[in-house]
Amino acid sequence: MLRFAPVALAAATVMLPVVAPAQCLPHSPPPNTSPLLAYQEFPAAGPMQTAWYVTFGYGPGKGLYLTGAWFKPGPNKPWVQVVYSAGLAELFVPYASGSPRFLDLSTFNFDIVPVTSADAGACGILLGQPAKVVKEVRDKGVLWKDDQKVRRGEVMMLWGTIDAANYNYIVHYGFHDDGTIEFRTGATAVNLPSKPEEAHVHDAIWRLDLDLDGAAGDTVQVVRHAEPLGSLSWTDNVLPFNGGTEGSTDWVAPEFTTVRVTDATLKNARGRATSYDLLPLTRGIARHAESYMRHDFWATAYGSAETAFTMIETYANGQPVTNADIVLWYVSPVLHLTRSEDGQNVGGVWQGLALAMWGGFDLRPRDLFDTTPFWP
Repeated sequence: MLRFAPVALAAATVMLPVVAPAQCLPHSPPPNTSPLLAYQEFPAAGPMQTAWYVTFGYGPGKGLYLTGAWFKPGPNKPWVQVVYSAGLAELFVPYASGSPRFLDLSTFNFDIVPVTSADAGACGILLGQPAKVVKEVRDKGVLWKDDQKVRRGEVMMLWGTIDAANYNYIVHYGFHDDGTIEFRTGATAVNLPSKPEEAHVHDAIWRLDLDLDGAAGDTVQVVRHAEPLGSLSWTDNVLPFNGGTEGSTDWVAPEFTTVRVTDATLKNARGRATSYDLLPLTRGIARHAESYMRHDFWATAYGSAETAFTMIETYANGQPVTNADIVLWYVSPVLHLTRSEDGQNVGGVWQGLALAMWGGFDLRPRDLFDTTPFWP
């Protein structure tokens, strides 16, 4: 099944003119006037060394989601498709007493909220019609350093906010100059008014259709680090995900669990097969009463109607996830133990806002470049 449209870069046209302060990294002008497209060359100032071309959408029950992402790993390199589609499949919020247990996306159909110049800050620009997404280009700090030699990195951020009644969820994608994509959710706004001091978990469930260099020929594997107690050596085992068929696996902290997607034909100049590694950013794992919430990772063969995470156990029906068109699912939990910084009860009314609590993961390339990115 062909689901990849080559990226056609027409003459550059500025979609929304923005005059940014001198300290801001410049935004690349988009290659056409689509309001749902983000394009960025790196470095932001100077000749292009790498670039991202990203299309996105937003809407009720979905929030901000990606409809395609292509990366150019060098000025003379072809565009490589990384993402066909990606975004939140669900936001599940169970409370410690057992009730409520909110399915914020599928049950309530919450929408994304408009953005203003206050969201964008001094260096962001607003995207969409109406504007509901912020694009920012940021210095991300040191990319690499060797004594007196140093290279600072840059990232293009796209973010929007789901209005989930009392809560807001910031949905945030970061496209790095080195080919990494970061996926984050930030839970903020107001604690549940009826139970403002009850512990709960914000489970962001991500659905990732990673068509690495096209839809076909991708294989899912699990990398597990084995370091026996007291041993001076270790091994890293690359194993077929769930034996090579649809199913689940779990994050194990001592094993540095990594889920890897490798393309059958895409190779770098050294002849190494190109992959993307899913690297969780977690302080713990969620194990709730619902059977679909008892595993951290799932892999399924692509199905156009298979988008509801509560049905994941029926989707995983034995199809291969080797040399196939595959979809990854990942549960990213954030435990919220309330604190004074969330607000306070004043005369029986909760006043104050919870600071954003972040969870997510990175998709990091492996053997996409031929050598260290941006080595002089």
